[in-house]
Amino acid sequence: MACRTASVERVADKTVKAKEQIDKLQSMIESQEARNKANFYKQIDEHLASAQLTDAREISYTSNIKTEYTSEFSLDKIAGVVVSALKAVKAVKDPTNPEGLASGAAIDAYADVVNAVAEAAKSSSTSAASLAFSMNRLQPGTIAFLYASSINIQDDETFGSEAVTTTAIYYRLMESPRDVELSAALDATRIRVAADLATYKKFIALQAALVDSLAAGKISFELYLVQDDLYAKKAAELQKRVKDGTPTAKMAKGLTPEILSVEDMGLSLQNKDLVLSAVDKLSGMGEIYRKVVEKTRSRVQNGYF
Repeated sequence: MACRTASVERVADKTVKAKEQIDKLQSMIESQEARNKANFYKQIDEHLASAQLTDAREISYTSNIKTEYTSEFSLDKIAGVVVSALKAVKAVKDPTNPEGLASGAAIDAYADVVNAVAEAAKSSSTSAASLAFSMNRLQPGTIAFLYASSINIQDDETFGSEAVTTTAIYYRLMESPRDVELSAALDATRIRVAADLATYKKFIALQAALVDSLAAGKISFELYLVQDDLYAKKAAELQKRVKDGTPTAKMAKGLTPEILSVEDMGLSLQNKDLVLSAVDKLSGMGEIYRKVVEKTRSRVQNGYF
């Protein structure tokens, strides 16, 4: 299923050329599905092997396509489609047990992961490439995998000064009885805290990649401001959710080392090095970047990155 944001749809409705180019983008990414799916499944197999889950089987697999301007950040497009499909699978799986597949809160948190993965896929910074795959435990025994791939087109006459991006999201749900055994010490709240923390870190890494892209001249100053503000707001929301769940997470830390608490929201050396290198470049690029440099340095000093 493909969806387009309203602003892209309006441009496509105005000219034949715009519609043709948007259709071409979508055709190109559809033609890559077999290759992307093979890469996606390979990464899934590797992650399952590292987690010692040899009995995992597929519940469902679906892909969706989203077309938008690069500055648009919609939380009601592909994420909504993915979450609706997940709820449908849950209902079919066991209609007498609505919490059988995953809790409502876990499903809602999954929407944030979908958006983080999609944003990573369309990032102009290569440092964000590794974020375009995600493995998330919705509950013991139920694991969601996400993968995203993106292509874009720039045509000032047709779309204005901003690029239009088409992103394909692939998602696969799997279940594993062995995972239930390995996760016996966990409950839904602890899993949710860990998932929110992982997603929080994705958005922080996206912000680091954004500074890198700005310094490399891959995005405009205006686009940086818009995207950074959106990522910061989402990161703050996720940070609050992690802090609210910290007592539960701390109780689990002695039993399950993979569960993290808000105390683990420290500096990532990779993010820090990337950001500091970008700040050095921005410092010599003119007065317009001064506030960005100051804000970024402050974030590094406060342990944000």
